[in-house]
Amino acid sequence: MPVASVVIPCYNAERFVREAVASAQAQTVEDIEVVCVNDGSTDATLEVLRELAHEDDRIRVIDQPNGGEGPARDAGLCAATGDWLYFLDADDLMEPTLLEEAIAACEACKADLAVFRTLLLDVQTGEERVCTWSYCRPQTQETWFCPREHPSRLLNSFQNWVHNKLFRASYVHARGLRMQHVHRTADLLFTCRALAEANRIALVDKPLHKYRVNNPQSAMQTSDSFPLDFYEAFLELRASLERAGTWDLYHDSYVNWAIEGVFVNLRMARSLAGFLAIVDTMRAEGLAKLDILDFERERSDMAYRYDMVRGIADLTTEEVLFNYLTMFKTEVGLASTKRSLLRLDLEYCARESQREQEELQDLRDELGCIAGSFSYKLGRSLTAGPRRARDLLSFR
Repeated sequence: MPVASVVIPCYNAERFVREAVASAQAQTVEDIEVVCVNDGSTDATLEVLRELAHEDDRIRVIDQPNGGEGPARDAGLCAATGDWLYFLDADDLMEPTLLEEAIAACEACKADLAVFRTLLLDVQTGEERVCTWSYCRPQTQETWFCPREHPSRLLNSFQNWVHNKLFRASYVHARGLRMQHVHRTADLLFTCRALAEANRIALVDKPLHKYRVNNPQSAMQTSDSFPLDFYEAFLELRASLERAGTWDLYHDSYVNWAIEGVFVNLRMARSLAGFLAIVDTMRAEGLAKLDILDFERERSDMAYRYDMVRGIADLTTEEVLFNYLTMFKTEVGLASTKRSLLRLDLEYCARESQREQEELQDLRDELGCIAGSFSYKLGRSLTAGPRRARDLLSFR
């Protein structure tokens, strides 16, 4: 039985999957298995996976018809045999010590899962930057915490991603944790249940994972195909909290996270049809079922986003659209200002570089004049003997 299983769901991932698998193979914990699930890819993904499995017997390939990220992750989860479970997307990367550090953090405090930071890797530019909103430390300076001691921000502190968390396999199976079989946001139910039902959660305050962004083929960029999947995920999460008897405990965290979910999905909508589907559903039933309608503004984490979402109930669709248009115009203006400041910084740096080059050339010219002078040559001649003696003594 391997120490850890790395599960990688793959759909049309031939561009990045080699790098993703290589980052798993490069882990400092070598006793692992890499379970790659080909989810009905129509490109060369399956061929790439089989080639990699032929080269490394730690890699296993499961081939199944396309069902989405939820069924693909579940297939890998059920096939995994490691003591620890990690889920990696086929276009993301693991830092070499991810498993080593996350396992050690869990073992030190007997935690059910570990949460760590992630880096954003821009597909278009190659820029890497810390994802500040994926990891918000609860009100503790310890390296672990009990979720029931910090319930008000539990669900909305660590994103509902699986890839910035490591799970103890026995805990996952004991709680019957499974992915939701929706096309998008399939890991929200799994992750939030894992957080809410854990006895202890370990914290690793450093980035151990790289998440590719600005990728036109990502699920978030193609969200309009299934605009209400996130809503179905939140409804099922509420039902699970009610069944577990923890709805009141995690209520505020849930509602704040639901507000975030509605806001972000409206913001990321890529078509009018997708945008309107969310607005109409929220107005008809969603705000009430997510408990946003009666949620006091003073209890919200971000008043602006609360106003944007809660306003759906009282505004016309045209007014909601106008509010989001105004927000985008503001963001474009801020981005333009930022680009202008960056250009000014670059121009300043260019001027400083030119000035330093000119000063350096002046110094070279001055040294050249000194080296060619009679006094310099005379001095070099008079000190030739002592310099030879010094060099001989240094050699010995």
